[in-house]
Amino acid sequence: MNRTMLAALALAAGQPAGTSPGQLADAERALRDGADATEAAPGADAAPPTGIDPAGSGSSAVTSEVVSIPGAGSGRTLPSTIYTPAGDGPFPLVVISPGFQLSRTQYASYAEHLASWGFVAVLTDYADQSLFADHQLLADDIPAVIDYMLAHASIDGGKIALAGHSLGGDVSMLAALEEPRVQTVIGWDPVDGTPAALPMMGSFARSLAVIGETTDGSGGFMPCAPTADNFQQFYAAAPAPALEMTLAGADHMSWVDDPSCAVCSLCTAGTAPPSLAHAATRRLDVAWLKLRFDGK
Repeated sequence: MNRTMLAALALAAGQPAGTSPGQLADAERALRDGADATEAAPGADAAPPTGIDPAGSGSSAVTSEVVSIPGAGSGRTLPSTIYTPAGDGPFPLVVISPGFQLSRTQYASYAEHLASWGFVAVLTDYADQSLFADHQLLADDIPAVIDYMLAHASIDGGKIALAGHSLGGDVSMLAALEEPRVQTVIGWDPVDGTPAALPMMGSFARSLAVIGETTDGSGGFMPCAPTADNFQQFYAAAPAPALEMTLAGADHMSWVDDPSCAVCSLCTAGTAPPSLAHAATRRLDVAWLKLRFDGK
């Protein structure tokens, strides 16, 4: 197993630069057994001790294309942007779903980053962007997105992942529970909703990585990521292999590209700069997907 990627995972989880071989061995066992629950310190944006840092851009040039993807039902359309690496493929696919009332453009940097590392990333808005959209219907659109991508791009159908922030993490869980083509899910501070995915996680037959914060777990008029529904609960309910990372000082909106957005102001602000979540999440995304898809 590639020690650079293991080091990346350890560092995204808050291990200091200079991680020892023993720490890497512990990380490898934890990832294999699905037993890693770690808390990230402010040093989580440090680079791995050796090799190439997956938090930085990969070597591939990236092109993007705006498309409209038909959803699962009549009249449902998902405005989307597809980020594609240079080359002939086939490429692994990552479908990214946004947070509640947040545009897909808030996650463009993550999609472009993944594409630079050789993944096709499709970033979607929801077919229903109302305040009370049915989360299950949003999840039901994801297999239609996968169908579209398999038909219109050079995709490796054996390497398909879902990722999402907040509501997008919950929608990704719901979709993966029913879509056998999905191998793994990465939740960026996911929050459970209605219908609830958490009670069904015992039958979650996918690998899972979650990264999140606890600043918005309580307090305020309405916590943005209530503790009872947050990333820690997804990790606790999921079978192995699973990985949990906590970013100390981050807040629920640390994951968006523009945290000054109107919706962002509704959440309690953290003490850590957004760059902490951005770097740790990009490092986790690439390292986890390389590990799950390629074993390296």
